[in-house]
Amino acid sequence: MSIESATQLPMDNLSLNSVPEAKFSQCLPILPQEMIREILLRLPVKSLLKFRSVCKSWLSLISSPEFMKTHLKISSHNSIYSHNYIILGRSSDSLDLYTSPLYYQPEEIGSMDTVPLDYPLSEPVSMLRIVGSCNGLVCLVLGLNTVIILNPATKKSRELPISSTNVFDTEYGFAYDESNDEYKVVESGWIIADIVEIKTHVKVYSSKTDSCRIIDGPPGFVFIGSGVFVNGAIFWKVLYPRNKPRDWYIVAQDITTERFELLDKPQYETGVVNALLMVSGGRLCLCLSYLTHLDIWVLGEDVNGEYWTKLVRVPYSLDLSNHRYIRPNTLLISENGGVLLSYGSDILMYEPSKTCEIHTLRDNIEFETATYTESFVSPELWT
Repeated sequence: MSIESATQLPMDNLSLNSVPEAKFSQCLPILPQEMIREILLRLPVKSLLKFRSVCKSWLSLISSPEFMKTHLKISSHNSIYSHNYIILGRSSDSLDLYTSPLYYQPEEIGSMDTVPLDYPLSEPVSMLRIVGSCNGLVCLVLGLNTVIILNPATKKSRELPISSTNVFDTEYGFAYDESNDEYKVVESGWIIADIVEIKTHVKVYSSKTDSCRIIDGPPGFVFIGSGVFVNGAIFWKVLYPRNKPRDWYIVAQDITTERFELLDKPQYETGVVNALLMVSGGRLCLCLSYLTHLDIWVLGEDVNGEYWTKLVRVPYSLDLSNHRYIRPNTLLISENGGVLLSYGSDILMYEPSKTCEIHTLRDNIEFETATYTESFVSPELWT
């Protein structure tokens, strides 16, 4: 029996809570426990949440930390992205969040599920930012500095105790420190130290202590955009206004040591309109927008400029002429160089030697977007 056929068990047509475990077990095919475990490990979280009611042994198995970690590992290394989703959010009177499966088929991104966020809103959300995702958790910022961690698959969420500070241009990064088994949210901003000097202000929240602390940041830099977490480091796009006010740099923050290091940039063409750091397939990507096209570079294992490789060039068609100055977000880069991008209210799919396909999610509504992998990780259990 294949895994696909074995998953079609006669459980969907049963009232699971009304059937005793002994009788229910007679309805199941006689399979080795290890095979059942391997089947369950490859099912989506939504199904597993229901299957915990099948019997006590399944409840114990699915709820075990070892099962949850293995399920996340298998889901994260799924080459067809069957456990990957897009989350979209927008600012409004009510907090609107949506999810959709990511199968590299943007024409199917129309039937989106609404994700309720159990957070009381005292006033309309003037600004919503989706910082990023890590191990199935998504970091959201409401308004200026209300930080929420959400698991869209389990609908669990919590607000982090990150108090407001008198800094300018606050940005955030979200990461998991595997060596210490803790999640961290980094808040960056700047203050005016004196008339000619800008001081970088960096605050780190730790899930282990459920508290924040101030650390030394790179002096004089202004962080632009959310940090991108890749391979144990948060990468930031920064400006250095004192010496070169129009130039930008890339800074890597080691999530364990929390130290900052300046990276070399690729040898790109002049005329960049917008530069944005992104992550796709566990690799750091640099998206450079020009007036006529979009270049996406990917960083190799070493962090020197010579290891940057131009992955794909997306030419602008007439339909994209209004997107040049909109901040894009890369959702997926396939092995053949295909790119799935979000631009405001549009999803763009580009494949080499093909015409760009554009699919509008909602007319004239700009969405914040990110991708995540389904998991059982609960922000409620951090402390």
